Amino acid sequence: MVWLRDVPGPAPLALMGGPILAVGLMGMGMIAAAAAGRLWIGVVSALLAGVGLILLARLLGMPALPHPVSTGLAVIVASASFAARGALFARAIPGKGWLMALFVVAGEAAMLYSAAWLPAWLLVLLPAQWASTAIQTALTGTGTRAASSALLALAGTAATTLIVARLWPRRWPYAIMFSAWLGLSALVWHQPGPPRPRADLVLAEAPTGSVAPMAADAPDAATASALARVQRQIAKWPAAADPDLAQRARNLLLIAAVPDLYDSEPLQSHLPGLVAAELQARIPDDQRAAILRTIAAAPDQGKVDARASLPELGLPGSTGSEAPVRNRMALYAARFTSPSLTSR
Repeated sequence: MVWLRDVPGPAPLALMGGPILAVGLMGMGMIAAAAAGRLWIGVVSALLAGVGLILLARLLGMPALPHPVSTGLAVIVASASFAARGALFARAIPGKGWLMALFVVAGEAAMLYSAAWLPAWLLVLLPAQWASTAIQTALTGTGTRAASSALLALAGTAATTLIVARLWPRRWPYAIMFSAWLGLSALVWHQPGPPRPRADLVLAEAPTGSVAPMAADAPDAATASALARVQRQIAKWPAAADPDLAQRARNLLLIAAVPDLYDSEPLQSHLPGLVAAELQARIPDDQRAAILRTIAAAPDQGKVDARASLPELGLPGSTGSEAPVRNRMALYAARFTSPSLTSR
């Protein structure tokens, strides 16, 4: 059997969206609030930057947002948190607060983009990392519920920072702010959000290993909620009712294939079980195995256009080369021909 080689990821802008948006919001929100001395100016500036970056990414080929409400919530909370810090700098260093904001933005951005080389205990202290996690989970994961600790940390630091700014020049509120910051960092440490996804560029020689994973354990609460939403949306998804049974099977396989490309655990390894159940329900028993074997042996046949509508299910969409998507479809089709898997 011949497997197609993966080429650069299905939607690289979505894969990098969390860090890019976090730094954009932080830069505009914190510096604008510090320069103007007004919280609302920082919030509005950050929101405009966030909307602008998302629209630019869409123009450059990023798929539609799978969780628009979750994305909006993460952007709003992060904007308020960063603007609050800028407002404090404006009060603490009149006329030069923007310089402090610029220094902080540069430092956190540098650490965020050097995350692979930094210890986890240091990253967990960074509000920019919290924002990145919350936004990225909305872009390519289950939505912000899986990153609730990061959102709570952003909101908590915003509230305590505003208390300090309001009580300035009294210094004792700083003890409250730093205590809250350390406590919220501890919360994020003990309840971390999903890891940042990456495009999986493995050449698969067999449908085993880390490629095409299938979870054996029960999903956590956030993942179970996301799976239930996907299942509800499949019932209304036109691609799941394609009159061509082979194409219908390909469309259903996309539900597992595209999230696998994003390497977006824990969701990706729980979706195959859902797909297997949908294949059993929507493809007749006497034709299912033959259709799956054909897809596994000839992944270049049929269409993968339905990948663009996956956001309707709350899943990340895919753009660019079809080869990686077809690869994963073939891998899952081969795995689902196993009686032990199709009987799940």
